[in-house]
Amino acid sequence: MNEPRNMLLLGGSGFIGKQLAFALANRGWRVSVPCRRPHRHRALLVHPNIRLLEANITDPAELKSLCQGQQAVINLVGILNERRKGDFRRYHVDFIKAVVEACSAGGIKRLLHVSALGADQATGSSLYLRTKGEGENLLHTFGQRGLHVTSFQPSVVFGKDDDFINRFAGILSWYFGYFPLACADSKLAPVYVGDLVAKIVNSIDDRESFGRRFTVCGPEVFTLRQILELIITTLRLPVRVMSLGKGMSRLQAIVLQNLPGKLFTMDNYRSLQTDNICTDGDLCDTSLRRYVEGLPAMFGNKRDYDRFRKDYVQTRIPENPS
Repeated sequence: MNEPRNMLLLGGSGFIGKQLAFALANRGWRVSVPCRRPHRHRALLVHPNIRLLEANITDPAELKSLCQGQQAVINLVGILNERRKGDFRRYHVDFIKAVVEACSAGGIKRLLHVSALGADQATGSSLYLRTKGEGENLLHTFGQRGLHVTSFQPSVVFGKDDDFINRFAGILSWYFGYFPLACADSKLAPVYVGDLVAKIVNSIDDRESFGRRFTVCGPEVFTLRQILELIITTLRLPVRVMSLGKGMSRLQAIVLQNLPGKLFTMDNYRSLQTDNICTDGDLCDTSLRRYVEGLPAMFGNKRDYDRFRKDYVQTRIPENPS
């Protein structure tokens, strides 16, 4: 029987990270998930192969200590909005440099990284996309020096506890009348979290994936307006979408970015100027449309929930055959 291997999962307490932690643990990995407040994520501890560590991963010394004794690292750390000026660079570029140095100090040879679709250091339409691209380029540059890097560029990710479909569904459930939507014609190819997780897990030991960048998209392309209309129709809400033009979309971003929670910012607006779709590569299988049909189960009654559980087929991570 093979000895268990150790995986450090950075950003493992988030939406994608929790799914990935269980998938890795089911494959026999011993998964370490560092976070500032472990008590908030105790649900991860139901699996004996997962351990939570109280740590500040932005401290280079702590990060190097965490990397000791690990065979591989997966980095999911990223932010959608800046709390302070310079946060994009701190988390998407400077943190990447610290991860590479920590891997080198710990003798780690395998590093997987989740970036973002449209990430491009030179031509990204927003600071978010440009810094994501810069960090990814750094990884692949260092990957030529003995660190085997694979990166993934997913479109917007959906699934249980996501901050995309659930946020819109929650807002629309309390709304009445016309809903003003910025960047309504922006195109997206939403990918199910289980499909993304499967691609990451299956790539760890795949030498063919070393040094490669994979775009990850779902099987359908929607405009942002179509996604909201699908939610509205499914939940039978008394709401209609009102598409805003460029000028009003920018105004909405300027107003909302100065309110608590930053629901929409100018950098988000700029990101949506780039279609979030895959132009090549294999597409994932799980349908957003089929998933959204299950929303009444999450926002409705028990009868809807029972029907949803019976009919909806979840994407599963195969168990380790060994």
